[in-house]
Amino acid sequence: MSNNHIKPENSTGKSMAKQVKIKDIAEMAGVSAGTVDRILHNRGNVSAASREAVEKALSETGYRYNIHTSAVSLKKGYKLVIAIPTAVKGEYWGTVQNGIEHALEEYSDITIECEYAFYNQFDIYSCRNSFDSIMERKPSAVIIGATFVSETVLLCTKLDKYGIPYAFVDAVIEGTDPVVTYSSDQNACGKTVGRLLDLFTPENAGIAVFGSRRIGNERANNSMVRMSGLMEYFSTCGKKREIKESKISVADPDESEKDIIRFLGENPEVKGIAVLNSRGYIIADILSGHGIQDMNIISFDLTVNNVRCVRSGSISAVICQRPEQQGFHAVKAIIRTLLYNIKEKNVHHFMPMDIIIKENLNQYREIYSE
Repeated sequence: MSNNHIKPENSTGKSMAKQVKIKDIAEMAGVSAGTVDRILHNRGNVSAASREAVEKALSETGYRYNIHTSAVSLKKGYKLVIAIPTAVKGEYWGTVQNGIEHALEEYSDITIECEYAFYNQFDIYSCRNSFDSIMERKPSAVIIGATFVSETVLLCTKLDKYGIPYAFVDAVIEGTDPVVTYSSDQNACGKTVGRLLDLFTPENAGIAVFGSRRIGNERANNSMVRMSGLMEYFSTCGKKREIKESKISVADPDESEKDIIRFLGENPEVKGIAVLNSRGYIIADILSGHGIQDMNIISFDLTVNNVRCVRSGSISAVICQRPEQQGFHAVKAIIRTLLYNIKEKNVHHFMPMDIIIKENLNQYREIYSE
């Protein structure tokens, strides 16, 4: 279990200072939180002595009032459930979690109990078990990192039935009604990967597209949409490329190594590889270990290992989707919904796609940490 008083790490890996809250100001001034709230809102009914004590505490702490902070929000508590793939520091979902906890810290005057319902993104049954637990947690709102379409639609149907607002990060799922989504345009991501490989590889070379093996009978939503975009690019650009698909096992590196070397041995014309998730480093490291240096690999996200491979040149480029901002803005939108029940004017927010290569990698240090 997590809560909104955790000190998250920012994108540079440094801990952020704990934000001063209204109750802290009240304690310093020797008054109630309600008195501080009345002063901040200029509602009157406050003695001169209390006002002077509060203003002194505000000055000493450098407190900056957040418009979302109010007597109502101080009194009412909310439970926010975060249903995302297992978050590991330095990996994609770990960065999403940083953004989520950064937002919770910013709104720390509001009583929010935060629980994580993590799942294995490579196992549909793990996702199913995680999503099945959410209604039992009695959430006020849910943020979903959607991997599998069918499981996500089923969860959203339940949330809709009980009027529980939810937001998506990293995906847009058809047939759902989220408060807001923050994601890259996954179809455009696929087209961009196609164009990059088309530019980086010789005209007569073949291209391979690698996804991840998953337990269950359903592919990841983003991988499917990205693949569609990649194929669409080549079908409309007027260039004929032989495109072959394969998969790697994230859980079994030895199996992946055998499969990749066998695949390339059977397809010597392949000189470009698209990895439709953040695991490009797995293939890059295997090829480097076998002395294969004439391969162009395009992957996703500035994870610690992908950064290492971009710097060494074993990955040609990665597409960064600003995961920390996705998590941060999704939480802010959910809080606005909980406090004011105001619908977002724009539901779908597409993050900018940053194409990062060795030459501009250092310009993105605020996004990744090593």
